[in-house]
Amino acid sequence: MPENPLAGLNPALMKAEKPVGNVLLQVGAFELWPAARRLRRQGKPVEITPRAFDVLSTLALHHPGMVSKGALFAAVWPGLVVEENNLQVQISLLRKLLGREAITTVAGHGYRLNLPVSSGHGAAVEEMPAPVAGPLLGRAGDLAELGDLLRHHRLTSLLGAGGVGKSTLARHAAPHAAATAGLPMAWADLADCANASELLETVARSVGFDGAAVAALARHLGQYPCMLVLDNADRVDRETAALAEELLARVPLLRLLVTTQVRLHLPEEQVYRLMPLAVPPAGCALPEALEYGALALLQARAHGHDHRFALTEAMLPDAVALCRELDGLPLALELAAARIPALGVAGLVRRLGDRLPLLVRVNGGGPARQRSLQATLEWSYRLLEPAAQQLWCDTAAMPRWFSLDELMACRGSRDAAATLDLLGTLVDRALLVFDTSHAHGYTLPPAHRAFALLKSVNACPGAATAQTNPPTT
Repeated sequence: MPENPLAGLNPALMKAEKPVGNVLLQVGAFELWPAARRLRRQGKPVEITPRAFDVLSTLALHHPGMVSKGALFAAVWPGLVVEENNLQVQISLLRKLLGREAITTVAGHGYRLNLPVSSGHGAAVEEMPAPVAGPLLGRAGDLAELGDLLRHHRLTSLLGAGGVGKSTLARHAAPHAAATAGLPMAWADLADCANASELLETVARSVGFDGAAVAALARHLGQYPCMLVLDNADRVDRETAALAEELLARVPLLRLLVTTQVRLHLPEEQVYRLMPLAVPPAGCALPEALEYGALALLQARAHGHDHRFALTEAMLPDAVALCRELDGLPLALELAAARIPALGVAGLVRRLGDRLPLLVRVNGGGPARQRSLQATLEWSYRLLEPAAQQLWCDTAAMPRWFSLDELMACRGSRDAAATLDLLGTLVDRALLVFDTSHAHGYTLPPAHRAFALLKSVNACPGAATAQTNPPTT
């Protein structure tokens, strides 16, 4: 029976609060990431064959113990029968790289790494955000469907409005999909990228590469393929599409997950549109209502702010109304939950007419664009072309439900094709909802209407004719 390559692992070297793919071992003058398959010296990538890397990783993880030849064969050539000289060749390569005395031969038994080995700190690899604690409320179906796409396709775009929870879902789905595919995972947050150069630098850093050329990055990924998550690609969607297309063409084993508000329009792209959490219908009992994601999230977050809080049947109508008014948007629900200890559910509902200044992160933490509902909507607004920005503001003057013809009449426009293109942009970004089952078709979610109205008033104070609570048509 083949020896177990995991036997004899040094537990001190495996104790890390970071994700496994980012565990760093300091091996003499070298930095080694076993799971991420990276080796560097003084911050520079070191060229090493895949088999030699596996031998070095196995020896380092068992340091200071001896590793038998059988265990090395099991770790480096699992399930294969190979000649012993194959192992000797890899040991010889490592001695040339590390130094002649770096590896000792234990005659008749195996090998021991002589270099000092310790758990490293300050890894140069971009760390994946820590997985979200606790269950992923209301997203079981989304998690399963997204995971299926990631397992079967090389490029998946996770689309949705700002604050809908794209990054949160990606943090749950990507690690499992990467493990299933036998790949390490890298995470690149593109929120601060403004151009192609910054995009390339951020992606390269996330996979432990120092180069500034796409071709060189592709060669690196060809040697160390991974599941690469490109998070928050909104500001550089065109640049992300160009980079993704080239990397996929050059690196057959690469898998990409992109979170963004718009699709990349690439041939291999599979699109998963993430919708707001489901809101319970009016009149259902509390146990049934808590099966809906929006109410479950509101309850969990409110309880987190005050452990005494628990929804009751008496609170249920107001809680459901709150979820509906916030359109099941996870960020809005989390911000609202922080206000419940001071206002109560009913008090919060009564103040939703002033929702934008009300829904602010109390402790001010997190990215600036997620510290308030208004900041999130402002982020989405700035991603639009000026014509689409204007159309979004114009929709605030419309009834709750409206048609294309009604919107054109309100704007005094006769160009149906141009208006429809702009409407398509807003619908694609989930800033406007189109429902084929409704006679009028288009509607603006309440929070989006409040923001669009605010923008309209600020742009032209004398033209504030839109209604805060427009009639239903």
